[in-house]
Amino acid sequence: MKKLIFLLLLISFTACNSTKKQEPLPQEPVPQVSEPVQQSADEEFNRSTANVSISKEEFISDKSEILRIIASLSEIMTDYNFDGWLKYIDNESVQYWSNPKNLKNASKRLPYKNQALNNINDYFRLVFVPSRKGRSVEEIRYISRDSVKAVEVRDEEDGPRDVVYYNFVKVNDKWMVKIPPLQSN
Repeated sequence: MKKLIFLLLLISFTACNSTKKQEPLPQEPVPQVSEPVQQSADEEFNRSTANVSISKEEFISDKSEILRIIASLSEIMTDYNFDGWLKYIDNESVQYWSNPKNLKNASKRLPYKNQALNNINDYFRLVFVPSRKGRSVEEIRYISRDSVKAVEVRDEEDGPRDVVYYNFVKVNDKWMVKIPPLQSN
């Protein structure tokens, strides 16, 4: 009899618990753009366009395209794909860095004295790739409507500092990498 009462109590207890309404799970709040994030985006826009009148839409479009190109260049550099790289370089830079005199002058600045730049492919392999591989470019800076620097922002004791890894020029409505000529000593 005790077993029967125990079994009935157990069944009724289980039945009561199963008819209990389930509490809904708490919903995650929908993320909103917070004020500091918006301020940061506005600060970046102001830093990037300080010298030029550019709309936010143009800025967002240009930055997106430039970062896309940099991502493509990153893959190209990983594969040491010289022909793929050339497609992103403006003609003026290709001509300058194909000139034996300019390559000879640049060779003098290489860290290893036994290296020489004999052609633009050497420049790609020995200068361009090592100086940019593994770098993180987060922002752009307009020089003019058709000239932009892609930078990594480094925090330093005296404040943030821009490190330029790429220069871009707009040629026929297309952003191209501009490799600056050597500066004389």
